[in-house]
Amino acid sequence: MADSVQYLTHDEYVTYGGTLAEGEFTIYEYNARALIDRLTFGRVTAMSEVPEAVKICVYQLIGIDSAAGAAAQITNPVATSFNTDGYSESYGNILTAEQAQESMRKLVLLLLSGVTDDDGVPLTYRGVRQPRHRGWR
Repeated sequence: MADSVQYLTHDEYVTYGGTLAEGEFTIYEYNARALIDRLTFGRVTAMSEVPEAVKICVYQLIGIDSAAGAAAQITNPVATSFNTDGYSESYGNILTAEQAQESMRKLVLLLLSGVTDDDGVPLTYRGVRQPRHRGWR
């Protein structure tokens, strides 16, 4: 699988219930893919097919990133409270960009911890992997 292949297509995203336009989706899918690759040491890129768990993970990451990630904070700032003439209302907490990043990192580790690559190595394995080639013992 090439590095530039999407882990989740826009059509699959819409099937899961996603509502972003294709242009926005492409940016968020790239961000999700980069995070997954960083936390799985690029193991998904070497797989013959993208596992369903990875697709679901990308979908959920897009939801978090598009609602509370760094780009969302800039383009769509959300007011959680207001005050008018002595009257005020508060609506709760919105994740900060840093909280969103930590939440996304934890989500990847949670959803992909039991998923293995084509060689049976867990995607989130952080140990040393021996190379597979002829003559290796």
